[in-house]
Amino acid sequence: MIGARLQGMEILLRTALAPCLVLLVSAVARRSGPRLGGLLLGVPMTSVPFAMLVWLDAGSGAAARAARGLAAAQLAVACFCLAYGRLAPALRPARALAVALTSTAVAAAAAATCPNVWLTAVGALAVTCAGLATWPPLPPAGRPVTRRVSPGREVGTRMALSAVTIPLAMTAARALGPFAAGVLAAFPVLLAVMAPATHRATGPQAVAVMMRAALTVVPGTLAFLLLLSVAL
Repeated sequence: MIGARLQGMEILLRTALAPCLVLLVSAVARRSGPRLGGLLLGVPMTSVPFAMLVWLDAGSGAAARAARGLAAAQLAVACFCLAYGRLAPALRPARALAVALTSTAVAAAAAATCPNVWLTAVGALAVTCAGLATWPPLPPAGRPVTRRVSPGREVGTRMALSAVTIPLAMTAARALGPFAAGVLAAFPVLLAVMAPATHRATGPQAVAVMMRAALTVVPGTLAFLLLLSVAL
């Protein structure tokens, strides 16, 4: 009974946090620019509650494995930010998202099958450092992008998509164990929602700035999750 309640709490928490974070990032990006929005997207606001609920449901050992999965998945997060940010000036949102998600899926599969999370962490740091060091200068500003939908409707669509996608991923992950669940829980769903929306709304330069900002947060998030796994 307690386990069922905790699972219900987990789904509710994940459903509420994701759209609220999308709303917060959308408001911040509109008021303060895409860089701050990208920084907020990189903070593990949803990973910590997930690890906490695993700990309450299955104990500290399972929570530690989940935290290691969350840490390993930062390789996938880094690959998404790098791929979408670098491709945004050259491709349309749908194509850039497809390529970025493909590279992210490959990285997530590698993270889930690698037996050593520290090796995966080194890979995530290598991708991050290489991406930031070789990030090209942004192209000259183009014509302003015209919105075809109202801002409120657009933000509502982002919130609904994030609210549906993450619980589905969490439900599918429960049968795979805490480590694999952690990898899937940290899959960059919010980035995948925000990147094409920002790309369409404000152009490739803005989304490139957002993705670069999110990429800079990966080392800090990785260190925090590794420390959390050790502490648990």
